[in-house]
Amino acid sequence: MILTTSRKPSRKTRSFAKVLARFTNWLYVNRGKMSLEDIRRLSEDFVIVSEMRANPSALYFYRKGKPFLTIRISVSSVKKVKISNEPAIFIGKAPFEPTLINALPQTSAALKLLRKVDFPKKIIVKDNKLKFYYKNNLIFILKLFSVERLNYKN
Repeated sequence: MILTTSRKPSRKTRSFAKVLARFTNWLYVNRGKMSLEDIRRLSEDFVIVSEMRANPSALYFYRKGKPFLTIRISVSSVKKVKISNEPAIFIGKAPFEPTLINALPQTSAALKLLRKVDFPKKIIVKDNKLKFYYKNNLIFILKLFSVERLNYKN
């Protein structure tokens, strides 16, 4: 999956997009002057980070080139750290499908695995906030305002 930003993003939005891409093992692409069609040519599955008043405000998910999910957010300050490629694990009730962001959902099998294997990447869900941890250090917090599934048909 490719992650990019809206055009002319602020420094905070670019920084957030790069860290989110590393955390989810997505490919970050600097948008520049690329149109939506140019992005579709790179990959039919992608995410666009949008901003309002120079702050990240929404994640727009596209599958097969068509929008299918919008998540309205606000973001805390983001710590820049080197992040490895292991998958993340969701802890708590996810407001959307965790596999969408390459994370293991909280199932009984995942919880058994969590007791045996130390996952460096954890996403803890509580009170409409997703807290992203790497090696037990808080990287950033996403506050969710809404999750809207769009009518997408294959």
